[in-house]
Amino acid sequence: MRDNAEQMDRRGRGNPWGRHIKSIPEGGYYLTLSCIMGSFFPGSESMIPRVYDLLGVRWGINSDAGSGWTCCTGIAYHGDVMPIEGTLLTVARLWSIAQASGLPVITPVCVTSFGVHLECRELYEKEPGLKEKINRLLMDACGRTFEIPKHIIHVSDVFYRYRDALRDRHFHYTLTEKGTGRPLRVVDHVGCHYSKIFPQQHAIGGAEDCRVLADPVRAWGGEEVDYPERRGCCGMGFRQCMITPNRGATIARTLKKIRSMAPCRPDLIVTNCPGCTTFLDKGQWAVHEVAGESHFIPVLNYVELAGLLLGWDPYETVGIQFHTVPVEPLLEKIGIPFDRSRSRLEGDRYNVGPPFAGPPTAG
Repeated sequence: MRDNAEQMDRRGRGNPWGRHIKSIPEGGYYLTLSCIMGSFFPGSESMIPRVYDLLGVRWGINSDAGSGWTCCTGIAYHGDVMPIEGTLLTVARLWSIAQASGLPVITPVCVTSFGVHLECRELYEKEPGLKEKINRLLMDACGRTFEIPKHIIHVSDVFYRYRDALRDRHFHYTLTEKGTGRPLRVVDHVGCHYSKIFPQQHAIGGAEDCRVLADPVRAWGGEEVDYPERRGCCGMGFRQCMITPNRGATIARTLKKIRSMAPCRPDLIVTNCPGCTTFLDKGQWAVHEVAGESHFIPVLNYVELAGLLLGWDPYETVGIQFHTVPVEPLLEKIGIPFDRSRSRLEGDRYNVGPPFAGPPTAG
């Protein structure tokens, strides 16, 4: 069966679905890193260049201190502690570095960064004189100038584009149960800042039928499972999780999300947002403590999932030990070997989160 995006391509851009078709360049990717993903799931960021190299695409990053590693200010901006001028200046500097490297496609790892970059570009396109003002400030601050980038895509868009190539040329495993061949049941959670800020122009399939994770799940052998709160927020927010009195809203939202998907008995939650991965994974322990509900559904972002299917080491390369909900039950279903002595289910050597009495089950 052809996937939804291919069907939309056949229908053409003049029909109602046509506005959700997204152009994804085949290379020239400038990688901008994520504060949250690099802190909580460091294996993910180190795997992205390895996947790019497998695919043979042109990419680059400036890893010099204070250059390619600069924060986009997204959390501070959305948390109302950073003025928009500071965000515009910071992002303009990142664009300047990318343009100096000769790479025309900005590819943020974080969906909040993705949204911030797109918001900045829209402001420049709609506010007369704004680009000239920020260019003057950028020159005064660090001797640089910038141009407005034509292409801003999220790294999950790249994985979406090359989903079949990864499967056909490089995967050692698929999203199927070893022995039975049963497609694993996968629920997706797409970050709000990917699909809801500019849904018509920049989200594959728009906000309501976003395909950026669902189509790779299907291509990689899994069963796409719908659930009522599929397009609901994970609970992170910014003013929610950052401000102590508001954190009840975060856990309430996470609880509603997990309760919605649990009756579907998913084998896996897959995400494309570093913050969503963090809150859906670690929030399940909070749900257990606060509400007394033990769901413990493994959570992986799309990079971790691809890394496991590529056959890369679950601990040394993928870093599953950084997850609160153990991933080993999922590995056993797929048939991916792992060292039980390193599992948090067998001991506490790599116990980076709350201990469990035994292997949890979904649902």
